[in-house]
Amino acid sequence: MWMLVLAAIPVAVAGWAVLSPPVVLSREMTWDLLFNLAGAWHLHLGQIAHVDFHDPVGELNFLLTDIGFDLVGVGPHAFLVGAVVMAAALFVAAASTAWRRLPALPAAIFIAFVCLLSLMPANVGDNPNAYSFAMSYNRYGWSCVSILFLILFQPPQPRRWGDALDIVVAAALLAAMFYLKMTYFLMGIAALPVAALVSPHLRKARYGWMILAIAAVALAISPFNRAYWSDLVAAADAGQARDVLADHINNFLAHAGEYAPYLAGFAVALWMWRRGDAPLRLPVATGFILAAGAALLSQNAQTHNLPVAVVIAFLFYAVLRERRLKLLHGGSVGLLAALLVFPVLSIGASTASLTGYHLKAMHHTTATVESTNLRGLAVPKETPGLLAAFAGTQSDYHLLNRARAIAPRYELSPSEYVETLLNAVDFLRKAPGRHDRIVVLDQVNPFPFMLGLAPPRGGNLWSGPGAPVPDPEQLFSDADSVLIPKFSTFSPWTQQALATYRPYLDLHFPQKAESDSWILLSRPPRAETDTAPSPSSDLRSNANVSTRAP
Repeated sequence: MWMLVLAAIPVAVAGWAVLSPPVVLSREMTWDLLFNLAGAWHLHLGQIAHVDFHDPVGELNFLLTDIGFDLVGVGPHAFLVGAVVMAAALFVAAASTAWRRLPALPAAIFIAFVCLLSLMPANVGDNPNAYSFAMSYNRYGWSCVSILFLILFQPPQPRRWGDALDIVVAAALLAAMFYLKMTYFLMGIAALPVAALVSPHLRKARYGWMILAIAAVALAISPFNRAYWSDLVAAADAGQARDVLADHINNFLAHAGEYAPYLAGFAVALWMWRRGDAPLRLPVATGFILAAGAALLSQNAQTHNLPVAVVIAFLFYAVLRERRLKLLHGGSVGLLAALLVFPVLSIGASTASLTGYHLKAMHHTTATVESTNLRGLAVPKETPGLLAAFAGTQSDYHLLNRARAIAPRYELSPSEYVETLLNAVDFLRKAPGRHDRIVVLDQVNPFPFMLGLAPPRGGNLWSGPGAPVPDPEQLFSDADSVLIPKFSTFSPWTQQALATYRPYLDLHFPQKAESDSWILLSRPPRAETDTAPSPSSDLRSNANVSTRAP
């Protein structure tokens, strides 16, 4: 009871902090938030992930937002609802794991750690005030794998049906990680034989864990997941697998001080085992968790921070509490409390991020979208910037990129990006021809979601560095319009796409219109659609819808 009360209070407050503001604030990487909304919109209209659209990330990340669409309507707030749904599921999994393994206070800290990590409005490894909601699947994945490792490497107190509960929770976590991001699933599978060697509670229920391992492998190789694997292979072939060892070494050395305590912990675990003060399980689990965390980090966009390493502190806590080393005498309580500093600091970072987000989102210091299904999205207000300076000039989308050469982290600020999207909506309403199925030569295509239109089938959900380049027939056959940004979120990919698809576009999309920010290419009207209603009226009626498109 105390564990649940202590854990539920911070998790409930965190959920309120993200849901209560009237807007969804995005300070960085707004296009990544729209990537999630666009993927959820595909699912909302009945399209199938990895078949109708392609991405190496699993569909659970988008399914959570689709649940939000059903609960609160189509809009940016649906993403936050999906995050809270995920945090609630993690709360159940973490509570059912921790209550048999840790005292009330450490168990509550563990539950709060994994839940607040999933709700944090910034990517792991970014500043707490990034407020991007980018790559949410990584935060969910870190939380899931942390719970799984505590199940596998910390023996529980015996309870009736306890082993069965552990196996059920572990199975759910593995399935979630499989449909979030494959690397987390693979590390979870790799942990099973390691834990079986050193964890007595796994050997005690060996048949149940063997069935779990067989079921997890069967899930992975099932025929209905072949399309998922095809997208993963295509992404790896295109260069999305980060396999440059020098980059990983440089990232490690740049943040060596961050990892020093964990490496020291591994050395202490070995020393304790050699002295007979700790079971072999402690150094093996510590070494494996560090190696698994490094492997996961190597395939993420982030360059540092290993949330899963916090589990090591709980393993040490449990061993020292059980052994009551004679060496420590009366100082054992102080050392046990010191071990909890690691997860408490992680909770502090998540709390700071959530608190700052809530305060910023509640104050009117942002520019808020008032139209389309993007209404409710807020971005920082800015004085007229480079985009405004170039408005009305000759169409050359390299201008902004050259002007930003000495500047920032991204080619467009969030406010500039949103401004170009709203400009495109106005442009499409006025442009001649039908624009019901739109392809965009940028990293993300948010317009079907924004306008309530059916997305074209066959393209990538994310088109950026290392993304596969689809065949033109696959990408454009279901489209009637192509939008080319003059100010791209990633100009190298836009330039590559133009060079690759120019002959096809010239042949099939000859009609051209142009605005300050966009170039629109249109397919000639097909015979059967010559008498269709004008697109301007269609787009006006779709601009504010939040229902399923026909």
